[in-house]
Amino acid sequence: MESFKPHSDKQDRLLFSKKRISIGATGIQWGKTLCGVVWLKRFMHRFISQDDNFLVCSPTYKILYQSTLPPFQMINEKIGVYNKKEEVFKINGGGSVWFRTGTDPDSVVGITNVRAVLCDEAGLYSRYFWDNIQARASFREAPIMIVTSPYSLNWLYTDFIRKHRNGDPYVRELVELVQATSKDNPYFPDKEYEDRRRTMDPRRFNMIYGGEFGKAEGLVYDCFDTDSCVVEPFKLPEYTRYIAGVDWGYTDPFVISVRAITPDGDHYRVGEFYRTKMTLDQMIDAARRFSGLWPIERWECDPSRPEYIVAFCQAGLKAVGAQNDIRLGIDLHYELINRGNYKIFSGTSPHAIDEYEQYHYPEPKDLKPDQGVKDMLPVDQANHCMDTERYITIRTFNIGKKKNRVIIEKDKPTKSAYVPFDKDREKLLKRSKNWDFIE
Repeated sequence: MESFKPHSDKQDRLLFSKKRISIGATGIQWGKTLCGVVWLKRFMHRFISQDDNFLVCSPTYKILYQSTLPPFQMINEKIGVYNKKEEVFKINGGGSVWFRTGTDPDSVVGITNVRAVLCDEAGLYSRYFWDNIQARASFREAPIMIVTSPYSLNWLYTDFIRKHRNGDPYVRELVELVQATSKDNPYFPDKEYEDRRRTMDPRRFNMIYGGEFGKAEGLVYDCFDTDSCVVEPFKLPEYTRYIAGVDWGYTDPFVISVRAITPDGDHYRVGEFYRTKMTLDQMIDAARRFSGLWPIERWECDPSRPEYIVAFCQAGLKAVGAQNDIRLGIDLHYELINRGNYKIFSGTSPHAIDEYEQYHYPEPKDLKPDQGVKDMLPVDQANHCMDTERYITIRTFNIGKKKNRVIIEKDKPTKSAYVPFDKDREKLLKRSKNWDFIE
């Protein structure tokens, strides 16, 4: 391909953006990935030393090989060679383009002297992957191009899109934001666009074809709302108890979540730790540091690694294997949020907030023929903080929980009868084998 001509003013503005971060959030088939590749090529021609590096990122290997890599190779076929084994494109005369995916969010670590970064379909990245990408770009203040369809109200929306729309002066100075519909591509078929608009759910149509951000479909905790569930930190009352949840990981992140539970039964997420490639000793050190911040009385741990639980206990941390009934844990945590007894202290848990906006059930087309609604479990991704939330809630659901008092009126006064707060939830709780911590 010898030349590229922008098809619209919006594509031209994105291609020649001079902002540190440029975001193209568009409907499908707008040409955002191709535009991003051409944008990157401008910098590949500008920085030509042997030690100059560039990053091209995708959320998964499937998207990398099906969506991101083909237009890159088409645009750059004459100026270098792609090595699939090392996932690097060596530019003739100097410089390297490294291809990395969110499958391993630490895969970008160690790449130095980064001059420009292209993030394809970044709306599917975890916050952890995004944080690592920003760190690679920091030393040279390398520009970052984000091209994506809207998928959820995750970090991309909360950190940039919403603040840009609200006129935040810092974000406006930092970010070039281009939002466009599929129809803004003059080559997109008008009939296809109108047919989809008439037949699809409006919210989903606006995300897929309209480039508008909205809540993802099928969210496990669709009752979670950032505006109402995230509150400014304040001094918690006397006799507040602190419980931690732990999800083991190495390639996947190791996660600690800290929950404060007041005597009235209100739950506040007050802290988190989230990192990959942690050794057991490093996990213990992180847990000890958290014990110095809060008087954590119990560590509810992923039961899949009993030897790690023993090591925590030997280190003086009161660790136990968590009750890992996924369906029960989700049901109880959903109710905790839905009735208004669960909040997050702002500034303490960015990864958890991000997962709440992505943790979802499989789409109908992905379900097995004999898989019913009752036994349907969420997709096994964006769930590391969510697992720790379940571990804590399933054991603490009744702490401080008040009971409704019902007076039985007869001719003569009788003793009061007490009815549990929720009979259905009581039945669910009885499925748990661990009642020692449920008060």
